[in-house]
Amino acid sequence: MKKALLPLFFTIFFQCFTSGLLSKSYGFITEIHIIGNNKTQDVIILRELPFKRGDVIDMESLESLMEEGRNNIRNLSLFNFVYVSHISDLENEPGKYSNIEIVISVDERWYHFPLMGISLEDRNLSSWLKEPNWNKVTTDVGFKIYNLWGKNQTLTAAYIFGYNNGFRFEYSNIYIDKEGRHLLDISLSRQYSRTVNALSMLDKPDYLKSDSVHLENSYQGALTYTYRPGIRLRNRVTLQYDISHIDSIVLVNNIRYWGNSELSRRAVTLIYGITYDQRDNIQYPIYGYFVNCQLKAYTNSDMSIKYGQIKGDFQYYGRISERLSLSARLQWGLSAKNVDGYIFDKAIGYDDVSLRGYEFYVADGQHYATISPTVRYRIMPTTIYLLKFLSFLPKFNRLHLTIYGKSYFDAGYSYHKYRSSLNTLSNKLLLSWGFGVDIVTYYDLTFSFDYSFNQLKEGGLFISVKKPLH
Repeated sequence: MKKALLPLFFTIFFQCFTSGLLSKSYGFITEIHIIGNNKTQDVIILRELPFKRGDVIDMESLESLMEEGRNNIRNLSLFNFVYVSHISDLENEPGKYSNIEIVISVDERWYHFPLMGISLEDRNLSSWLKEPNWNKVTTDVGFKIYNLWGKNQTLTAAYIFGYNNGFRFEYSNIYIDKEGRHLLDISLSRQYSRTVNALSMLDKPDYLKSDSVHLENSYQGALTYTYRPGIRLRNRVTLQYDISHIDSIVLVNNIRYWGNSELSRRAVTLIYGITYDQRDNIQYPIYGYFVNCQLKAYTNSDMSIKYGQIKGDFQYYGRISERLSLSARLQWGLSAKNVDGYIFDKAIGYDDVSLRGYEFYVADGQHYATISPTVRYRIMPTTIYLLKFLSFLPKFNRLHLTIYGKSYFDAGYSYHKYRSSLNTLSNKLLLSWGFGVDIVTYYDLTFSFDYSFNQLKEGGLFISVKKPLH
């Protein structure tokens, strides 16, 4: 009886399995055409696709795969516009294979930019205009080239002169294998600075300035290796070497500036970071998430100073309706050290760790956490404008704009074991809230206009230009 039922079972299973296959339609990707990449090499675009020439795919998933590929290409930050479409020789007929040609059309950006910056080393422009002194002006002159050789490499060189002096050189995204899984970044810099953030006073950075001597001289070299096993996964290891010398006046103002009483230091920093990025658009995400975790170790040449930190960054984005979306960002950091040094205690208000409404303040500490939930409403969908007065600049005359309204609530806390009585924001829960408008446009520029309130009973308008987080 059992032997008689066995063939019947396999017959039914085979019929169900084959009927499932025959009820679906499949496509064979015969060709991938790329249009508009006059400078960018094909391989830079092709390696961002979730499919390749010769793949067989389920036709039901074709649209989602093309959308994923479009997002990946757009996140290269090389193009103003990206379009992905397909051509098929058959309609979606169950059980049949279609020959599919993928067509990718890109609009390349301008990749060569001069660097020209002027900084007034005074409290503000009004103070400088009252008593103009050209000896208190720092000028940066140089260039930045994106997509060098059409390989998505970036080269930066700048010379700094005036009140502060120095130079910097950066060469990044250097692929060292054909698959694009292994990359290198190189950076070198030399700086003579008459301005040093030596301490925090009244919850604000306090800067020492000197018209006669350079308060800090430094050399810095760094090498970063990136391993990219997947399109959206990156592992980074950075080795950095610093040679620094500070003037004695820095330690007179803050004896705990960098952990000991020496005026010169050679130091090594080792950083490991892992990033998993599932955002749809790195410039202004609507859905997806971003996870980054970083380990940092620092020591001087005789290893008498040791510092370690682990920090994380988690971002979530979700669409509620066609126009309404939400986002939340959680940042945190934990550190340990064997000396009391001000440069190791920078928490909220430094780098990209901030609270809206506290733009003018800092909260020092060894450990910190911030959370920033935001509700966003799309006021104006993406609209393309042709700027006729820039017709002679085809890389700039097609402008796209999207406008979002938003409301937000931020909270943060930093723990400081050695808190000064002159600084009150550490070891305290900080809250802020507000509303604003974001204008998203080309070249990864987002203009934010935020009106924020904080628990210090202060409120005000803050304007910023934001660049995407890679």
